[in-house]
Amino acid sequence: MNKTDISIITPVYKGNKYLPNLVKYIEEAAKNVGKYQVEWLLVNDFPEEKVDKPESHIKNLKIRLINNERNLGIQQTRINGIKQCTGTYILLLDQDDKISQDSLKIHLKNLISADVSVTNGYVENEDKTLRRIFSTKSQIKCTTNINYYFYIGDIIVSPGMVMMKKDAIPSIWLEKTLAINGADDWLLWTLLLAQNRKFKTSFAITYVHTDTGANTSKNKSKMWESTEEALEIFRTNVYAYDKLCRVFERRIELIKGFQLENKNKLSLYLQNIDIAWYVLNYKGIKKYLFK
Repeated sequence: MNKTDISIITPVYKGNKYLPNLVKYIEEAAKNVGKYQVEWLLVNDFPEEKVDKPESHIKNLKIRLINNERNLGIQQTRINGIKQCTGTYILLLDQDDKISQDSLKIHLKNLISADVSVTNGYVENEDKTLRRIFSTKSQIKCTTNINYYFYIGDIIVSPGMVMMKKDAIPSIWLEKTLAINGADDWLLWTLLLAQNRKFKTSFAITYVHTDTGANTSKNKSKMWESTEEALEIFRTNVYAYDKLCRVFERRIELIKGFQLENKNKLSLYLQNIDIAWYVLNYKGIKKYLFK
């Protein structure tokens, strides 16, 4: 199989209605990096339904379709795509998301001197208004520091904001599939940082997150079960991070406390001042409180 430069991998689950729009965004992005070969790999995770593969006449864009034998969930579907793709660089893009026409170009520029490229984006609210994911450059810089993933959580909203070198993807992530979907993103970023992979950021908007599916992130109880599972995989496979793992245990219990048990948020943070410090620092509030 011929190698390509960029593989965009999209898990498809009852997602035919999203593909006609998504192919337009991908075509525009591919045209903007005309000297690079791009493949868009659709991975059907609902094999009971035939995926209508879009057609494209963009010279440097090839669209491929593979089918899982059965429903496997988001992480294993992404893994199947990674194993069967041909690209040097990987972008994991959900079926209901959007990318800008300069997204691939910006990521490729970052990856000249890094293993992982993180850009800014918007979250599209239910009323169609847009909220910037990283409000300041200092916030997006936090994605390069592993501590924030343990003191705060997954500060990268979606893999659609990230392009990475295929050979940088940790083998642990490819081999240890979560039983409960939801926290595979957090596990991927922390494993990459623990292996000292270099992250480079750009404040440019390249992505819009439009969460329309009934995924685990909408079920807070299941999401925290998935996060606890991801933490255990990290803890048992990566050494020298015991202290941070214990911090994240407290962070999970703190958030579960006010989300699921209606405990007082301020009281919980006062009991975890170190976590509060990181949250305030990330939000840019600390500098005003501790002058």
